[in-house]
Amino acid sequence: MAKEPSNSRDRILRAGENLFRKQGYSATGLKELSSVAAAPWGSIYHFFPGGKEELGVEVLDYASDLYGAAINNAFQRCASAEAAVDAIFRAEVKMLEDSDYRNGCPAAAVTVDAGSTSEPLRTACASTFARWLDCYVQGFREAGAPGAEARALASFVLSALEGAILLSRASKSPAPVREAGKYVRRVVASQAAGWPARRAARA
Repeated sequence: MAKEPSNSRDRILRAGENLFRKQGYSATGLKELSSVAAAPWGSIYHFFPGGKEELGVEVLDYASDLYGAAINNAFQRCASAEAAVDAIFRAEVKMLEDSDYRNGCPAAAVTVDAGSTSEPLRTACASTFARWLDCYVQGFREAGAPGAEARALASFVLSALEGAILLSRASKSPAPVREAGKYVRRVVASQAAGWPARRAARA
C-alpha cells in the first residue's frame, strides 16, 4: 500500500512526458493523462493539487532528469566528446523514426505551446534547457574543454539538436537531424583537437 501512491505519481509523470512530446501541453487533457497513466482520476489532484499547470511543471522537471541522465550517460560511455554527441543525435533519429516523427522534445513543445501564457511553465522550460546545457558543459569540460569554450559549444550543440528535431518532425524525414549531427560532430572534433587532454595524448 505504501508504494502505490508513489508508483501512481511516477506513472502520471511518465505519461505526461510522453504526451507532451507527442502533442504538446494544451492538447493533453487530464482525463487522457490519467487514462494513459492507468491512474485513478482523483490521483491527479491528490498529487498535483495546483492542477494542470503544477503537473506540467513537475513533468518538465521529470523530463529534465530523464534526458539529463541520457546526456551524461552518452559522455560516460563514449570514448570522446564528438562520439558522445554523435550518439545523442543518432538516438534522436531512432526515436523520431520509431514514433513516425511524433516524439519531439517535451520542453520545446511546452515552450511553443504555453511558454508565453504561463510564467511557471516558461520558467520550468528554461530550467529544463539549462539543466541539459549544464550536462553538455560537464561532458565537454571532462573531455578537456576550457570553461568558456565548453559552455559556448554546449549551447551550439543543444540549439542545433533542438532545431533539427523540429525540422525533422515538420518534414517527416531524419535528414535534418542526421545532417546536423554530422556537422556538429565535425565542429566538436575540431574544437577538441586543441584541448589540453588531446594535446597531451598526441605528445
